[in-house]
Amino acid sequence: MMQQRVSGAVKALAIGGIWLTACGPQAEPAKTAEPAPSAAAPSPAPSADKPAAPEPTPSEPEPATTPVAAAKPAAPSLHTLCFEMCDRVKAKCPKSAFETCQLNCTKYDPAPDGCEDVVRAALSCARDAADLVCANVAPESCAKPFRQIPACAAGQKPAEAGPATASLPPGFALYENAQEGLQAPMPTGAAAGGEANVVAAVKTAEGAVYSIRKLPRPAGKLNEKVFLKLGLNLFGRCSDKMKLQGMVDKPARTSINYTTKCADGSEERGLFWATEKALFVASVKGPAGKLGQAEAFLYGFEAK
Repeated sequence: MMQQRVSGAVKALAIGGIWLTACGPQAEPAKTAEPAPSAAAPSPAPSADKPAAPEPTPSEPEPATTPVAAAKPAAPSLHTLCFEMCDRVKAKCPKSAFETCQLNCTKYDPAPDGCEDVVRAALSCARDAADLVCANVAPESCAKPFRQIPACAAGQKPAEAGPATASLPPGFALYENAQEGLQAPMPTGAAAGGEANVVAAVKTAEGAVYSIRKLPRPAGKLNEKVFLKLGLNLFGRCSDKMKLQGMVDKPARTSINYTTKCADGSEERGLFWATEKALFVASVKGPAGKLGQAEAFLYGFEAK
């Protein structure tokens, strides 16, 4: 009987513990941490009367562009280059030399086919040359560029023509006289003349006579006055209209260009060239306007 009571008490305690557990205060579950609010305020909800603005789309990167090089200024025309050269002549020479220079620009503009760059180089050289002279001849410092013009017109490339042959117009040959130490482009057939003091001469079909004479060198310092006196002795009455231009005075030689006109209508262009031992007179004489390639002959003349 006692055993039954103990067993009943234990049973009652067990039931009471279960009831206390079920009815006691329940532990609250752990709260999940809410995400921190964003720094930016939330966009307000779109109104029913005003539609929401579309989300901006990211702009596409602009394609890389290659910088365009600045356009080069156009090269001056041959006419402009030649007249700029003549402006230099005008500043230092008689008016007649300036007018002749402008008139002769028609020789270079237009240039021979395929030779514009060659002509441009020659005219640019003469325009900027310190030794530009009043005579209608190329400055000595620009002889090579000017000699390339007839070579180009004849179809030669600069590499194909040497310094001598590059200056030869059609129908010309390089006359050389080693004994006298001279050379000059002359019409084909030049030979020793029959007259006294004539080193070489040749007559063209147009009637122009190309000649080289050798005379004693005048004593003392050479100047325009000395050359005027020489012209009076050589040309007689034709010397009344003689004009001297482009004197060059160097230690080894003194030279000056001249032009004359005669009463019979003929004209002459020439060059006095004095070395330390002799005076050479290179000249072209003939009917007006029929002197041919006098320029090539005179500026190509050399004597030592």
